[in-house]
Amino acid sequence: MLPPLAALLLVAIGVVAAAAERVRPPAVAGSWYPGGRAELARTVDEALAAAPSWAPAAGERVVALIAPHAGYPFSGATAAAAYRAVRGGRYDRVVVLGPSHHTALRGIAVADVDAYETPLGTVSLDAPAVAALRASPLVQAGPADPDREHSLEMQLPFLQRALAPGWRLVPVLVGSIDEADYPVLADVLRPLLDERTLVVVSTDFTHYGARFGYMPFAPDADAGVRIRELDDAAYALVAARDARGFLAYQARTGITICGYRPVALLLQLLPGQARFERLAYATSGEQTGDRRNSVSYLAAAATVPSVAVGPAVDGSADPPLRWLHRLASLRVRDVVTGDAGAARSLRALLDERSGRAADPSGAFVTLKEGRSLRGCIGYVAPIKPLWEAVLDNAEAAALRDPRFAPVRPDELGRLTLEVSVLTDPEPIADWHDFEVGRHGVVLEKAGRRAVFLPDVATEQGWDRAQTLTQLARKAGLPPDAWREGARLSVFTNHKYAAPLE
Repeated sequence: MLPPLAALLLVAIGVVAAAAERVRPPAVAGSWYPGGRAELARTVDEALAAAPSWAPAAGERVVALIAPHAGYPFSGATAAAAYRAVRGGRYDRVVVLGPSHHTALRGIAVADVDAYETPLGTVSLDAPAVAALRASPLVQAGPADPDREHSLEMQLPFLQRALAPGWRLVPVLVGSIDEADYPVLADVLRPLLDERTLVVVSTDFTHYGARFGYMPFAPDADAGVRIRELDDAAYALVAARDARGFLAYQARTGITICGYRPVALLLQLLPGQARFERLAYATSGEQTGDRRNSVSYLAAAATVPSVAVGPAVDGSADPPLRWLHRLASLRVRDVVTGDAGAARSLRALLDERSGRAADPSGAFVTLKEGRSLRGCIGYVAPIKPLWEAVLDNAEAAALRDPRFAPVRPDELGRLTLEVSVLTDPEPIADWHDFEVGRHGVVLEKAGRRAVFLPDVATEQGWDRAQTLTQLARKAGLPPDAWREGARLSVFTNHKYAAPLE
């Protein structure tokens, strides 16, 4: 038995440790959703069980959800349709993007707390991810808004009941954003979007009626139809991954989608090959029969391809992207600095490969400083084992991209490295079969050749014809050379981007 003084010291240490953890208490438990643990668990579980069953197509995985955040009696069934799509899923991290309803906020903010609490228990924040975000001047620390804001909180009970345990939270409150800042903020968030991360956008759709100050048409018998038309047109732009068009639609119609900024940020954040599936839609007007005031609720899932190119670190079918990223990072440090420690770590990492990424595959390695390209070299064709292709292209991107001077040692701390693993190019007979954002594209004609990765067109805001015109110019051909006599092939990619390790 401990002596009394030692026991008192341990108690005191425990009290200090407990006091040191900052927990954001629930703000709307007992009003917007049940406040008791058992009742809340039962409510969420019953909603999940009753929701329509949907699963991504073979070879795809869910990377993001759009879910409503109204009181559960109104929006719970719609939210459940989103979370049914990931029920039982295993994620390391969940990034929730929600609008700031009550606090004037510029850009984005992460609450200065260690955990969020609901009646189902506490959810710890992903401390390294939060620290990485806060390193950016575009990210504010706080506000936590314990007494008011509900947009992030309303998603947590569904996440707690739907996902396998072990995930950590990155709660991002989104305020006002200039259009030019969306891609900048997406670049800040993108390093978190690995194959073990789920993004949730928390938003309701149209808020109609005098109560919400939005009456683009009279509250007559056709109001419900017109509300749905407004929402359908907005969602069509989401499904097309058209962030610019979505923002323009909101500005033109004034549509009161409270989380339209988080939605637009998601569209900038997702890779070009992402596909959306609408899972449910409802309105409070349909539920209450009130034509004068109505709020719309929509659930959707975004999927991306899972590319089978060899065994992954965790044994899944996806490429071992984190391992490849570290491999490429160490090669860059080795060739740029000549650091013996980097060389030893690289040899040790190669000794661990044991068949990882042994199959031939196309691959690119891209270096960026902020949003500016610093080097990008790759193989489109599967001419080498994937691990070897990544090593070659990491060195070439750092030292031999003809557009740039070789990377200097003092630059390494500012660089982001992206590994892209490519599917085999497939010829297309008609240029209309090239899908902007989903496909990378290869153009060959008159002995000349040029390649764009899938993200190039979306980053530049090009449509299909503009992309092919720019590709022809890149190949040193006339701008319209793609229209006749050119051979076009397309591919998709699976990528991982993070700061240089």
